[in-house]
Amino acid sequence: MENLKRLKPTRGRAALMAATICMIVPAHAEPTTDGAGTANLELSKRYESIEEARVLLHKGDEAYNSGDFSTAVETYAGARDLTPQAPATSEFRAFLTERYVQSSVELAKKLSREGDIKGAKAAIEKVLIPAVAPNDPAALKVQAELNDPIRTNPALTKEHAEAVDQVRKLLYKADGFYELGDFDKSKKTYEDVLRVDPTNSAARRGMEKVAAAKTNYQQSAYDHTRAELLGETDKAWELNLNPLPIDPNLLAGEEATTSNAFIPVQNKIERIIFPSVDLDQASLDETIEYLRARATELDTTELDPARKGVNFNLNLGDSSSPEVQAINAKRINLHLKNTPLSTILDYVTQSSGTIYSTDDFGVVINSPGTFTSRLITRTYKVPADFLSNISANVSSPAATEATDPFSTAPSTGMLPKRMTVEEVFKLSGIGFPEGASASLNPSNGTLRVVNSLANLNIIDQIVASAAQTQPVLVKVSVTIIKTEQTNLDELGFDWTLDNFGFGSAVMENNQLNLSGGTQGNGYSLSDMLNNYGAPSGNPVTAGNRSGDSAVSGDAMSSLIAAGNDRTAVGAGTARAPGVLSVFGTIDTAQVNMLMRGLAQKKNVDVMTKPSTITRSDQAAKIEVIREFPYPTEYEPPELPNTIESNDVYDGGVLTGTDTPSFIPVTPAHPTSFERKNVGVTLEVLPTVDAHKRNISVTLNPDVSEFEGFVNYGSPINTPNPISSINPLASATIPLTQNNILMPVFSHIRLSDSVTVADGHTIVLGGMLKEDIQNVNDHTPILGDIPLLGRLFQSNSKQSVSTAIMVLVNVELTDATGHPFNNR
Repeated sequence: MENLKRLKPTRGRAALMAATICMIVPAHAEPTTDGAGTANLELSKRYESIEEARVLLHKGDEAYNSGDFSTAVETYAGARDLTPQAPATSEFRAFLTERYVQSSVELAKKLSREGDIKGAKAAIEKVLIPAVAPNDPAALKVQAELNDPIRTNPALTKEHAEAVDQVRKLLYKADGFYELGDFDKSKKTYEDVLRVDPTNSAARRGMEKVAAAKTNYQQSAYDHTRAELLGETDKAWELNLNPLPIDPNLLAGEEATTSNAFIPVQNKIERIIFPSVDLDQASLDETIEYLRARATELDTTELDPARKGVNFNLNLGDSSSPEVQAINAKRINLHLKNTPLSTILDYVTQSSGTIYSTDDFGVVINSPGTFTSRLITRTYKVPADFLSNISANVSSPAATEATDPFSTAPSTGMLPKRMTVEEVFKLSGIGFPEGASASLNPSNGTLRVVNSLANLNIIDQIVASAAQTQPVLVKVSVTIIKTEQTNLDELGFDWTLDNFGFGSAVMENNQLNLSGGTQGNGYSLSDMLNNYGAPSGNPVTAGNRSGDSAVSGDAMSSLIAAGNDRTAVGAGTARAPGVLSVFGTIDTAQVNMLMRGLAQKKNVDVMTKPSTITRSDQAAKIEVIREFPYPTEYEPPELPNTIESNDVYDGGVLTGTDTPSFIPVTPAHPTSFERKNVGVTLEVLPTVDAHKRNISVTLNPDVSEFEGFVNYGSPINTPNPISSINPLASATIPLTQNNILMPVFSHIRLSDSVTVADGHTIVLGGMLKEDIQNVNDHTPILGDIPLLGRLFQSNSKQSVSTAIMVLVNVELTDATGHPFNNR
């Protein structure tokens, strides 16, 4: 974009113009003849024209410097037209022509940027005519650029330029919302960009940036939720103290809490009870003042003194009118006891010939004429089928008239005429005085009514009744969160010691030897090797538990993990891994020490959130499952009743029997299967109350997982014939593993009926569980030595914390998916 050259007033030319004007028109020239008078009159007109041109020149400069080139062009053109073509004003006219051309060039550039190529060419062509500046280089250059298809896109339109400018502003606005952290508005503004420019990459990149920012927040929310759940697990170990006894005397001195809840005026006047009312010959003004004062004293609906009482507004109209004077002349006589204020107002208005109504702020008393003539505008949000629903209860006048078979009027056909909402209201008995109207915009569901207060009250009831019958959808979301954390910390020491002789000065003649003990029912330390890679010495700490022998897992999990090896269940002989070892030789004895340690943390987090949408009183079910067929019955294994064998003879002498090496065995095999749905299942039955505020929902969420198989079979073995020849060989040979596998499933299941407010989330249930295993083993005597005894101890601690929470969120939506109560 080219920089705009701002105009500066030229004092020299202005002075020259003033001198020229003085030369043209003598000061106070008095005509001597008729011809001289006519000439002086013409000079005066020219002077006035030049003076007006000078004023327009300054206005044109101001418009040009402010960027209003269109006004500048018109102003300069007017100033130039007012300046006569004379030798004395030629330079001033040329100066105005220069300004006119310059402003026209800037106007053409601006119109070109805005896509108005036709308007830009027209602005340049006006100054290139022979009477203005046909050879101006700046104007010719701009005209050439406008006619050049490379410099100026011939497809550019004003609408496209406006769309580009709108997109630019929206992108800046969306980025501003993003910088402020208002990601929802930023995303919505980027969507507005795509509605104008569907292929705008910057908008998509911006939405990607917004989504990434939301992801960062959601990750923080995930960390916070997980920390809260684990904290709730720890909190479950807390023993709560019994509350202190409450002094009954304190309860008597408590002050009532002030309520800030808004109470409608109609409710107030119905709940304020007057013990007695005695009015004799009271005017309407006196009666209203009395009711205002007494209502403040008797108002028990408000605890805040500043909000007690009822506002009264007396609006009778023009006091000089006969109707108002008649109302003021009437006198009111009332003698009542224990009467609500609403009933008292009925008696007062009947006696005075007035009408009262209530709004959100007070009671308004009108004369009948004022009440009916005052028009009020109200806007309602109505459902899409509002007009069809209220039209079903009324009949069109044309439909009730008998059709004249001999009429020459054209037939309207079989379809009835569609009535407007105002016509439907009139047929329903609602009056529409002069100036009243009703219009319905079905595209956004807006009903606008202008009518009197009495008629608007009737329409309020119609709209409220239609809102109750509007179809509403119920969105039920169940969130199941399961978080589990396993912490394992272990530190221990194992020692082995070979024979250490002492008690003699000669090494070969030792009288005593000190050595490690035996394994006994303890655990093997065979993984402790000396510097030669061989087991070193006898164990000292074999009785200290470590690794699997110290901490055991869940029994079911261990059974599933064992698989076919049923002997591995509960074995747990693997010790913790070694971290550091120290070994050496004392005289001829080998000493070996191994430090074992573990520091493990494992987190498992599962979040499942099924949701479904249905109508009130209609059951819905959603399944996100995989069908898992599994065996339920097995045929027993089959073994052959006889095994053929052949006698072996050597030289006619029986030397043995030849038994076949392969024995056919049929293992147990499944004969019956069932199918199990593994995954997430949600069944709901919502019921919406009449006010569309609370939802009673019966729900059955179920989250099932396949954990693994448990083998209930046992191997089928046969004697090993080689064992009689080789004692080291196994005594039996397995013919088949004979697996009988049965599946194990885990469930998180809940069945409940609750009432939830629209848009709210409640906790249906949950579980907090923590398993802790502590192992503190030490070698007797050695492990009790202060400080040094820690080297003969093995300490382990494992904690498994589990937290499960089930939450339900219920939200009412309309047919478009938007929240029902936030329309």
